[in-house]
Amino acid sequence: MASAENVVVIGKKPVMDYVLAAILLFNEGYDEVVIRGQGPNISKAVDVYNALAHRLQDGVEIVRINIDSIERGRRLIPVIEIIVRRKIA
Repeated sequence: MASAENVVVIGKKPVMDYVLAAILLFNEGYDEVVIRGQGPNISKAVDVYNALAHRLQDGVEIVRINIDSIERGRRLIPVIEIIVRRKIA
């Protein structure tokens, strides 16, 4: 898991809000940003990555993708973390 400072946790906001949050993290000097989605927000996390790649003209690359699950009570909640790095031109 990454440090909490460079993680964009996907929730109910529009996709572009999370894209802008990731861009702000890159502009703050982070080399890598983690896009994290849980449960029904997994597909939105993928949408955020795709929109980010489109917005930055493919200026980001996937470092790795972590797929896991966390236990909440008796239920397992799926989790995806897409770790992206800004490409150096």
